[in-house]
Amino acid sequence: MILDTHDNLTGYAPLFRDVDPAPLFAWLRNGREVGCGTRVEFAGDKLFASVLRRETGSRESFKWEAHREYVDLQYILSGGEVIEWAPVERLSADAGYDVAADLQFYAPAAADALLAMRTGLFVFLFPGDGHKPLVTDGHNGEIHKVVAKIHKSLLVV
Repeated sequence: MILDTHDNLTGYAPLFRDVDPAPLFAWLRNGREVGCGTRVEFAGDKLFASVLRRETGSRESFKWEAHREYVDLQYILSGGEVIEWAPVERLSADAGYDVAADLQFYAPAAADALLAMRTGLFVFLFPGDGHKPLVTDGHNGEIHKVVAKIHKSLLVV
């Protein structure tokens, strides 16, 4: 997991291989004028993003999840949420892995870290990062963010 501010995003360009992340980074900063749920492709199925606006809720309202093939880059546009984090090795799967969605859900568990996400922050969540997004931060009832999906083959980590 990498947590940082929007101002430092371009410094992570060296993590990418075989694709230039500059168009994604520029779009995140300036070009997000698309409807929520619209998929914007930067390198086909290997690198794409969607804008989301969701209500936050109690930690019991959401499930732990992780991905095997894609890294999430969650870029906060406005609002706030808590993303609970734990290594997937410590979590127990509570359903089968959905290959098409690259999604594994996990049984309830205690978090090892709480990421207080707010406007101006982003987080890279790697395949080993179990996460539970959309938990209320106690101040914001909604989060507006971009979730970019980066195939792990495009990253050097």
